[in-house]
Amino acid sequence: MTRTLISNGTVIDPAQGIHAQLDVLVEDGRVLDMQRTIAAEQAAEVIDASGLVVAPGFVDLHVHLREPGGEGAETIASGTRAAAFGGFTTIYAMPNTNPVCDTQTGVAYVLSRAASEGLVKVVPIAAVTIGQQGTDLTNLGALKDAGAGAFSDDGHPIMNAEIMRRVLEYTRVLERPVFEHCEDLNLTGQGVMHEGLVSLQLGLKGIPRVSESIIVARNVALAAATGGHIHICHVSARESVEAIREGKRSGVRVTAEVTPHHLTMTDEAVRGYDTHAKMKPPLCAEEDRLALVAGLEDGTIDCIATDHAPHSSTAKNNVFDAAPFGIIGMESAFPVLYTTFVETGQWTLDFLIERMTNAPAKIVDRRIGSLQTGMPADIVLLEMGTEYTFDASYIGSKSSNCPWLGQRLKGRIAATMVDGRIVHRREDAFGGVKTAPRKRAAGKRK
Repeated sequence: MTRTLISNGTVIDPAQGIHAQLDVLVEDGRVLDMQRTIAAEQAAEVIDASGLVVAPGFVDLHVHLREPGGEGAETIASGTRAAAFGGFTTIYAMPNTNPVCDTQTGVAYVLSRAASEGLVKVVPIAAVTIGQQGTDLTNLGALKDAGAGAFSDDGHPIMNAEIMRRVLEYTRVLERPVFEHCEDLNLTGQGVMHEGLVSLQLGLKGIPRVSESIIVARNVALAAATGGHIHICHVSARESVEAIREGKRSGVRVTAEVTPHHLTMTDEAVRGYDTHAKMKPPLCAEEDRLALVAGLEDGTIDCIATDHAPHSSTAKNNVFDAAPFGIIGMESAFPVLYTTFVETGQWTLDFLIERMTNAPAKIVDRRIGSLQTGMPADIVLLEMGTEYTFDASYIGSKSSNCPWLGQRLKGRIAATMVDGRIVHRREDAFGGVKTAPRKRAAGKRK
């Protein structure tokens, strides 16, 4: 039996409505108790969290780990290191690898590599269609039994409405959500950024917002018709927010996520042809960004997910048209959102933590994202006060395609624990672990 005490921290656990100074006692990788004061003698090790926030580990429903096939940009080892650096303790891995994760063997591979090489918990998302080709369905039941936590053809929108209808019918029975990258490829064409004034001025081909919103509206309608659970990935357009809002008003099983970059950036970031601002879906206008923020605040959009998308420097440092879409995002997610929204007083810290813990956990119906007694001791320690330069020392990924490198931020990940074990720690933000004083045997004198 191994016991660790996290003492003197401010515990924020939105799932339980807790915001108080409490000690947390961990035994054999699970939360054993939380009290105002717990004697240090009850634990073999004590973590002094004075001045720190103690919160459930973050949950990311949208991560690209690239392995197998893309190990030049990321591996399961490096991707889970990036997660630990960012305070994430459970991540969902998208299936658009090479080969595609569309078989039981593919799911087993991800789980095996995560168990042997990973620092955090990895849940594979299996493909909806074979090879993500959008035609023939995978064996969804077998993939669930193998350990798939959801289904998606992410990066390859399901253009065929009949295929989407059948998938929602099957997954309703399997009690797994379908994660959909909503995009009409005919409308997207050869577009490389949001279609608007900036694209016109830069001479770049644009992607209209309706490319996303028309498929969002279709999928909401299909979820209504089938009773299936559709989860809309990386929402970017204000029309999409309204379609999701209307679906929820009507009782449709629709959930949605938004990324830190869509919450904080617009297509203005593309000026200078900066490929770190090249995303899909693209960064849209300020009106869209404000609609995303409002949608997250009112619950239309359920949670925050990073869409962590590593690319090698060689690939990303290219002319804008030729560079790949996407950025890494797990390491920067909390500090960027904390600095932008909590430090300015727009959000409470409790709200931000809720949208990164309990909210994504509810979407996938897993017992994670909380510090309830008996739950896995997946914990993040957060340092709030220090302003710092977000530099390469904060990056755990194998890639460095991050637009926030060099920026001044607040809110740091002091330490990340998975099943009660520290998997990441910053020495400059966290004092570490000490052995608890031993109890004196009865009858002994000093």
